[in-house]
Amino acid sequence: MNVVTKSKIEDHLSPSHFYTGISLDDFPVKERAELEQQSKIISLPRKSALYTEGEAPKGVYVLLKGKIKFSQLNFDGSVQILYIFSAGEMFGHRSLLSDEKHSVSAVALEDCEILCIDKDHFLEVLRSSPRLSNLLLKSICHEVTVLGNRINIFAQRSIKERLAYFLLILNQKYKAPGQITEESEIKVNRSDLASYTGTSLENLVRTLKDFRTKNYIRTDGKSIYINDFDALYSLTGV
Repeated sequence: MNVVTKSKIEDHLSPSHFYTGISLDDFPVKERAELEQQSKIISLPRKSALYTEGEAPKGVYVLLKGKIKFSQLNFDGSVQILYIFSAGEMFGHRSLLSDEKHSVSAVALEDCEILCIDKDHFLEVLRSSPRLSNLLLKSICHEVTVLGNRINIFAQRSIKERLAYFLLILNQKYKAPGQITEESEIKVNRSDLASYTGTSLENLVRTLKDFRTKNYIRTDGKSIYINDFDALYSLTGV
């Protein structure tokens, strides 16, 4: 991938690439220490739910290891994956701050370790920290931007365009800490990828086969690797 394409991909993915923008490293030192003192670390096995759609929020979470998917149940019983979180990201705070029940389910895509911060303690620290409040405000504003852009993508892009777009996003999500190379191992099962892309499993498998034939990607079991970033980027239509 040349430098120009890399820059274009990063610029165009940002508005649709959901990340909270908040990690423990971003917290003010005093607030971080207060939160960590009364937090606990839990292990969440693959496919297990941390919380489900309709539950009342119990706290805020920082993903220390693994991947978490946010999914929502559709009227026809199908499941739509909205976002995927990587290690270091914080989540669960939107429902807590709005005093609403969770509108999504948080489920482990792989074995996870999660830092859990109790609801009341988090709100107590938040009330005395303007800097932490600003971080959360920025995060929620970004979430609104991403949601609007995703709606536009699903409404106006074909399955090939959407799959190319979301594979580029997932390549960023699956980068290992300190990774230098651009290519990541996108390890996600086909059903989850179809749900994330907003298509049927049959359409997804057919489109992946077309991408493999054209050498845009290669696969190894459930893992997907991008061979041609320029070709996928040109398909996105951005």
